Amino acid sequence: MNLSYLYFSILIYLLAIPLSAQRFEIHGGLLLKTEITLGNQNTYLKIGSQAFGTMSYGDISVESGISFSIYEFSKRHTIPITGFAYSYEFFALGGIGQNSNLIGSTLSTTNTSFIFDPEGEGGFYGIGFGFNKDVLPKSLKSYGIRRGALLMRFSNQNHQIQIAFLNDFNIGWFNGEGTDYGITGSLKIGFTRIHNNSLQQIGLGLDLFTPQPDYNRSPRNHINSQDGRKNVWFTLPPYKNLFYGNFYAYGGYQKNHFSLYSQLGMNSYKSGAEIQNILHDGLGLNPRFPWPVDLPNKLYLETNGSLIYSTYDN
Repeated sequence: MNLSYLYFSILIYLLAIPLSAQRFEIHGGLLLKTEITLGNQNTYLKIGSQAFGTMSYGDISVESGISFSIYEFSKRHTIPITGFAYSYEFFALGGIGQNSNLIGSTLSTTNTSFIFDPEGEGGFYGIGFGFNKDVLPKSLKSYGIRRGALLMRFSNQNHQIQIAFLNDFNIGWFNGEGTDYGITGSLKIGFTRIHNNSLQQIGLGLDLFTPQPDYNRSPRNHINSQDGRKNVWFTLPPYKNLFYGNFYAYGGYQKNHFSLYSQLGMNSYKSGAEIQNILHDGLGLNPRFPWPVDLPNKLYLETNGSLIYSTYDN
């Protein structure tokens, strides 16, 4: 794990402590949660924590968040298997705005419950980076990859548009693991608001998942090859046919000590293949994956509920 993000964030906060009363405004919070998730691709019980903080000087702001969770699952990435896993995440952004309501915690890509101050105000226009990693056991161990994140958010007082793009490639501050398999790519675009002491979210998202390629075999697979004109990997057992392309709408609601969050859409192998093919063909760096493009679309449904405790300093 690249710790430069964490060191930078800690340094910023330590430098700000003796100066905050004179020049800086600092806001932050902590959240603890117990979460249950049910769906046709994932089922688990999770406990976790999240911390988020902002610092502003005039109209210049920085913010960062960190989280950790452990969970017991009975289904993961569509595979009916039991086990314990854990995950962690870090992200940081810089931008312009007063940024006092902590709504930026919603940029977390591993949490569906967030820290926010319903009395806070101040917009924020910023961009940043982060990473997350899911550490899985048993036969899923190799799919516990680290993904980098490009994050943007644009808020006006208690309303926000947020964008999160995640991938496993490793380029500069985009700190992925460079594996090119597992849950390789995700995109979420959403709208969040704080209203009547509650937090509400709606948005659209997609996730792409592919199995491990077999680098010992020449990429001459005939599936998804456009009649042999494109190079296509063979994949490794035991999950050589594990693909999904989830396209979904999501919504969330949080108030006091509970939160609800749901995703509903379709798992489309053909659409997933088309998106990944554009990226792989266009970059010219990687062969395609053997997506089962002839299989019909499937329903994708996932919902979770959380009991939470949060505190913040305004």
